Amino acid sequence: MVVNVFLFDDFEVMDAFGPVQVFGCTPEHFYIRFISMRGGLINGKQGMKVWTEPLNPLEIEDIFLLKQAVEESSFCMMVQNASAMLARTGLLFHRQVADYAYDENWKRMFTVGINYVDGENWIADGKYYSSSTTMAAIDMTLGLLGDMLDIDIAEKAAEEIGYSWEGNF
Repeated sequence: MVVNVFLFDDFEVMDAFGPVQVFGCTPEHFYIRFISMRGGLINGKQGMKVWTEPLNPLEIEDIFLLKQAVEESSFCMMVQNASAMLARTGLLFHRQVADYAYDENWKRMFTVGINYVDGENWIADGKYYSSSTTMAAIDMTLGLLGDMLDIDIAEKAAEEIGYSWEGNF
């Protein structure tokens, strides 16, 4: 399965690379691809530079974020306010999403019809997985591995990266 990691300038490095590390523990199941709107070099907020392929929605399958690609994907993962970006597409209408720290006025204006759940680290609602924080993204990714493959594989990945995973079943 292809994991399409969509990056943009000033992205939070751990938002992307926490989940990437988890997926990387099972290379027999996942191929990781970094993409951006135009491709090329993307700069992370912490100074990391990542070479990306250009976005071509027709080539996207499996796991991704952006409307056309999300509609075609098997799963969509959102870390923190990434759900705010996807909310504007209408794809999260009547869905549950893990709440995150963000401007409450903005949320009220642009995310009507989305059920933000307070106090949950991560939530799965159908193919949509959302996390409230960067560290919760690791839990969410392990949860997705457990849902997609097997809980034992998720537990082994957590152990491999030295992460104490309580699970969230």
